[in-house]
Amino acid sequence: MMLNKIPFKEISRIHKECPVCDNEKDLAYGETTEILKVRGEGIEVTSKIYFCLDGGHYFYDIEDEEDKFQSAYRQYKRRKGLLQSEEIKAIRNQYGLSQKNFARLLNWGDITIHRYETGAIQDDVHNDVLTMLRDFDYFKKYFETKRNILEPDLVRLVQQNIDSIEQGLRRHTADLMIKMLAEQKREFRGAFIGETQPDYIRQGASEGYCSNEELALAA
Repeated sequence: MMLNKIPFKEISRIHKECPVCDNEKDLAYGETTEILKVRGEGIEVTSKIYFCLDGGHYFYDIEDEEDKFQSAYRQYKRRKGLLQSEEIKAIRNQYGLSQKNFARLLNWGDITIHRYETGAIQDDVHNDVLTMLRDFDYFKKYFETKRNILEPDLVRLVQQNIDSIEQGLRRHTADLMIKMLAEQKREFRGAFIGETQPDYIRQGASEGYCSNEELALAA
């Protein structure tokens, strides 16, 4: 894309093909700031851009164009409180589902999750559902309402993943209880030795042992 003269911050100089001149040229590579419209709202982004030193013209690279639009989409999602692509992917991975199976569980189009995970902006209704599914208890309740209309293979897969998560949660809870009881036991023993025992026993406990002669002297 060719541009008129614009504010340009040079980063480096390179020698590569200029699509306007249609041959290799010395180019300046840098950044500029522009406003992109996302669903009617202006989003400021930093764009990567080239300047042809021989031809005196600017142009964008296709890959850099994709990056700047993805940056604008991410900013728009933050502004509107929408989940980012990686957050949606994390929800799906939490339950061990492919994009296609997750979409089927939600009764959405087969490529819907793929689009959202690659940067497309989800609508508010889909975003609300995905946000609630981050909660494991809500996911279980949602699954129970859908299992009778899902394919048997998908039902088995989701149930296996739910069971696996629950086992992990129970182990985690048990580990916390064991640590808590051990800590309470240490605190109790420390209080018992430090406050209720005679000085010579408390001293012996803190030093590790007390000889018979020392006990006799103490008596």
